[in-house]
Amino acid sequence: MALAMTGVSQMAQAEVEESADVPQAERELVMQCHDAALASKDGDDFESTKLLMEQQNAGDYEQGEELLLHINLLGHGTTIYNISCNVDEQGNVTYKEYQKAGTPAGSTR
Repeated sequence: MALAMTGVSQMAQAEVEESADVPQAERELVMQCHDAALASKDGDDFESTKLLMEQQNAGDYEQGEELLLHINLLGHGTTIYNISCNVDEQGNVTYKEYQKAGTPAGSTR
């Protein structure tokens, strides 16, 4: 059983870009948004669940303030899913919407 759990854990970790050096608090907000998006009515639209962890704005969140959180999923080919979630004053994350694009949200390219 422990071996099976390890395999599941490794699979989930492989879905996050490997080069990401993101603080744990930011990573948790991103993962909550990711999970909320996949659980939403739009969840079946996503061709992939690979997170582009460095392309997000979770570092802008300050407890006690709201934030419109943007995360990005890598899709098929050059498709990027720009996911938006609301983060409330207490840190609760709810999925809002997504758009398909060719570049990550917040990218300056």
